Amino acid sequence: MERAEFHLTRATLQNMMETMESDMEKGLEGGIAKSTISMLPSFVPEMPTGEEEGTFLAMDLGGTNLRVMLMEISPGQEMKSTQFNTRIPDFAMHGNAEQLFDYIAKCLIDFLVENHLENENLPLGFTFSYPCKQTSLRSARLLRWTKGFETAGVVNEDVVQLLEEAIRRDGRAKVDVVALINDTVGTMVAAAYENKTSKTCHIGAIIATGTNASYMEKSSKVKFGLAQATEPYPYEGMIVDTEWGGFGDGGEAVALKISTKYDDHVDRVSEHPGVNTFDKLVAGKCMGEVVRLVLERLVLPFFLPGSFPTKYISEILGYISLLHTRLVLDELAIDREFMGSTDILLVQEVCRVVCTRSAKLAAAAIACLCKRINEPDIYVGIDGSTYKLLPFFEHFVVENLKKLVDPSQKKVHVIQTKDGSGKGAALIAAIVSRLKKNALSLERGKTMLKAASTTEDDKKPGKKDKKPSNFTAKRHDIFTFVFFYMKCYGCNFLNYASLCVF
Repeated sequence: MERAEFHLTRATLQNMMETMESDMEKGLEGGIAKSTISMLPSFVPEMPTGEEEGTFLAMDLGGTNLRVMLMEISPGQEMKSTQFNTRIPDFAMHGNAEQLFDYIAKCLIDFLVENHLENENLPLGFTFSYPCKQTSLRSARLLRWTKGFETAGVVNEDVVQLLEEAIRRDGRAKVDVVALINDTVGTMVAAAYENKTSKTCHIGAIIATGTNASYMEKSSKVKFGLAQATEPYPYEGMIVDTEWGGFGDGGEAVALKISTKYDDHVDRVSEHPGVNTFDKLVAGKCMGEVVRLVLERLVLPFFLPGSFPTKYISEILGYISLLHTRLVLDELAIDREFMGSTDILLVQEVCRVVCTRSAKLAAAAIACLCKRINEPDIYVGIDGSTYKLLPFFEHFVVENLKKLVDPSQKKVHVIQTKDGSGKGAALIAAIVSRLKKNALSLERGKTMLKAASTTEDDKKPGKKDKKPSNFTAKRHDIFTFVFFYMKCYGCNFLNYASLCVF
């Protein structure tokens, strides 16, 4: 094997970062029509404060599995969860929209009935990890199916609306669907909640069978996404779903020399050629096939296409010994007489080189997002089977991040997140509930302030020096509102003083 084909120099990675940065800017300005990185709005405005409290539902449709979770959140305590897991049947994955969402609604409502919660109208955060055009926190239209789904009648339809219609058709329970998110947004929020140091997270990344990332952006920069919004967005920040898996779809991967002829072959024979190029270079789904193609050319021409899944890379790198690698090859029915010690060492080296290439690309993409964060300490939450289970992968990512982000300018802290798609969805439901309560309290306070300022007695001549008792009572209510406002929105003394001039 020409190791140089997979070797990525620091200069190559920095060139990739510059191109990716440019594509991200184009995505924020014009969406998928202008860039291979879509930069989709999530409409999630902030991280959890740690004061979230209550009982919330989370539902995660990822790959072929569905999870329904009941989460109890209390300040300063570990989240308590009860959950139900199932596999989406083929008739739903390849049927029509009604079949799929009726099945999802049935699983959700069966879970609620079993836990005697069917009449509670609990807030639900729905993790739906497929590319969507999102126009509000609870409204998103599916752009295309991935991960094996071919359900008819869902593309270009509002996913939340389809779910709510299915819940109504079932008729046994009340559910308040407050947010639809993808798994990277959930990972980012869950990492912030788990971060005991600063209670925040700036980037959330998934490296599994696919890869993607989200990060916190100034809402003023999310021009294309907010132009499509169906509701006003009053917040300064927003989590942006990059959909960076599409990077390279315009030929950038070849131009930047981050792909090889083996990657080109994998793409040509894939289910969707020319789509999700970066996904195929980084994530676990195609890694095993790339290794197989290299081995086929070098030493083992009798490997069948698709016969070397990524799990074998994990097994080989997890136990670096000739005996263990030989046992893995035995599983593949490779005759031992064709495999000497030198050949086995070559198999190990190919696995290591392909894995390292993937980790370097992932690190460069994360480093690109770090450049967008104007903070001295940057917290990155990462989840996903490839990142957590592939031996040395986490180490390779972290070490390359240190090389690509100047430590004298910014320090990167990596948080390995557990179940971001579940915890994150529940936490976002909690954030939405908190923001709604704050907004209602603020509106109530404004009404009180307006009523007090138009008191009839206050308008009468000669009454300016002596306020009647009803005004005094209302002034007390206003002070109460002001203190609440300060607590919710972090007002300083000057803000407080300006509010109290009446």
